[in-house]
Amino acid sequence: MLKWLGGASQNAGAEADLASVKEMLSTLPDDAVRASQDAVQWLETASSENEFLVSHSYEVIDLIDTGLKRHGLRLVDQYLALKPQAKFQEGLLSRAAMGFWTALGNAYLACVAREAEDKSGKTTAALRKNMPQLVARAMRAQVMQIKWILMRYGYVGDSYWNTVAQLYEKAQAGGFVDEVVDIYGGAYGKGSVRQEFLRTLMLGVSSTGGLSPVRQNIAERAIAHYSRSFVSSSEPMAGCNFFFDLNGGLSPARVLAQAPRDARLFYFGAGPALDEVQKALETIDETGVLPPQLNLNTGTRDDEVTDTLLHLAFNWAKELPARDSERRKVASTLQVVHGFDGVLAAGGVDASGGAGGVGLQETWVVENASAEGFGMIVPERRGEWLQVGVMLGLLPETGKQLWGAGIVRRVETDARGQRRVGIQVISRAILSGTLCTCSLTGERGVPQNVVMLDPKPSSGGYMQMLLRPDVFTLRDELEVTRTVDAQAFMVMPSGLVESGPDFDRVRFKSEVPAEA
Repeated sequence: MLKWLGGASQNAGAEADLASVKEMLSTLPDDAVRASQDAVQWLETASSENEFLVSHSYEVIDLIDTGLKRHGLRLVDQYLALKPQAKFQEGLLSRAAMGFWTALGNAYLACVAREAEDKSGKTTAALRKNMPQLVARAMRAQVMQIKWILMRYGYVGDSYWNTVAQLYEKAQAGGFVDEVVDIYGGAYGKGSVRQEFLRTLMLGVSSTGGLSPVRQNIAERAIAHYSRSFVSSSEPMAGCNFFFDLNGGLSPARVLAQAPRDARLFYFGAGPALDEVQKALETIDETGVLPPQLNLNTGTRDDEVTDTLLHLAFNWAKELPARDSERRKVASTLQVVHGFDGVLAAGGVDASGGAGGVGLQETWVVENASAEGFGMIVPERRGEWLQVGVMLGLLPETGKQLWGAGIVRRVETDARGQRRVGIQVISRAILSGTLCTCSLTGERGVPQNVVMLDPKPSSGGYMQMLLRPDVFTLRDELEVTRTVDAQAFMVMPSGLVESGPDFDRVRFKSEVPAEA
C-alpha cells in the first residue's frame, strides 16, 4: 500500500510516495488479474488521500495508469480468447478489468473534483498544464468501462453519460476542449477532450449488440482510429446523424429519435470518417488486404475487420435501410439448446419421443417473428453463455416437433436487466449426419459428426452443413451420410459461409443433384 507519510514536509512525502509506487510497480505479478486487483487498492488510496496537493495525487495515479497498460491489454486478449462456455474465467477477467477501469476513472474524477473545489488557487496553478490530459484520461476511463459493459451485452447506465457530459463541460469551461495533448505516450497517444468525447458517443450509437465480443473490440479500436474525423455541432448539420443531451442522463441516439424536453442538444456523427471507412472497404475488396494506415492493433483476422467496418458504415449512415421482411408480434415460446453439441443432439432426436438426449434446454419467450427469424426474451439468470455468433437449436410450439437451427445476431439489455435477442433461422428442420473423406481408391476417412441444415442437395446440387472448426481442409472430396436412414451423398466444399465459436457453416456441391 502507499505510504502517505505524516510528519514530513509535503515535498519529502511526495518523493517518498512516488518512489514507493515505482517499487510496487516493479514487483507486480505477471498475472493480469492479480495485477489489476492490486492496482485497484493503490488507486483507491491515491484518490482518497487529501494530505498532498492534487497535482501530486495525479502523478501517483499517472504512474499506476501507465504501469498497468500492458495488463489491461492482456485482460482483453485473454477474455476474447475464451469460449462462450468458460463462464467462471469470463467473470474473473471481466470483473478484474471493470474493477481497474472503474477505480482509475474514479481516481481521475477525484482529481477533477478537488481542483474544482480548491479556493486557494494553489491546486489550479500546480495542475493547470495537466488539466487537458487529466480530463481526457478521465474520459478515456469512461469509454473503457462502457466497452467492457457492451462486450458482455450489458446496459450502460445513465451515470456514465452524466459523467462524460460533465467532463466535456469541464473542458469547455476551461477553454481546452480542442487542445491536442499527449493523452498517453506512443505514436497514437495524442488527442483532445472533444475527440475522446466523440469516441465515447460514437461507441454508444454503433449498435455493438449486433457484434461478437471479438468484433466489438475491433469496433472500439476502429472508432478510436477514425475519431479525428468525427464531427460535432450545436446545431443540426450534414454528417451529424446523432444527438446527445449535455444535461446527461440519456444515452446518445439517432437524430430521428425524439429529443427530451429542455435538452441541451449536441449533434455529432461520423462525418468524413464514413467516407474513410468506405474507402478502406474498397481497398480491401480490390487488394484483399487491410490498408497499411488502418492500425487497429487487435491481432484479428482480416475478414473479422472487414465485417466490423461494414457494420460501422451501416450504422453510421444517415438512415438505416428498411427491413427485408415485416416483423409481426407473436406470443409463444421456443425450446432452446446451444452450441454445436446441443444442436447436433437435437438433430438426431425425435423431440416428440422425449428430449433426454438433447442436453440442457431453456424456454425462451418469442416477442416477434419474421421470415428470417425471431425476436426473443431470455429468461432471467439463464443464457449465461449468450453472445452474438452462438449457434442455437430451436424447437417451436408446433405439431411437427422438428428442431431447427439459428444463430444469435443481436443481444441487448434494457434498464431493467432484461435481455432481448435477435435470432436468424438458418434451418427449419435439421438432421444429424457424418462426413468423411474419400480417396481415389475408395478408402473412407474417419467419420465426423455434422449438422445437416438441408436434408438433401437442392435441385441445383447445393446443401449446407455445420461442422466442428478445422475438421476438414475443405479441398477434399467428401461423403455425407444422413444418420436417420444412412442415405449418402458425394459432395465437394463450395465455400465457408461463416464461422462461430465452435462451428463452421459450410456450403457443399453434390456431384449428382438430388431428384426434385
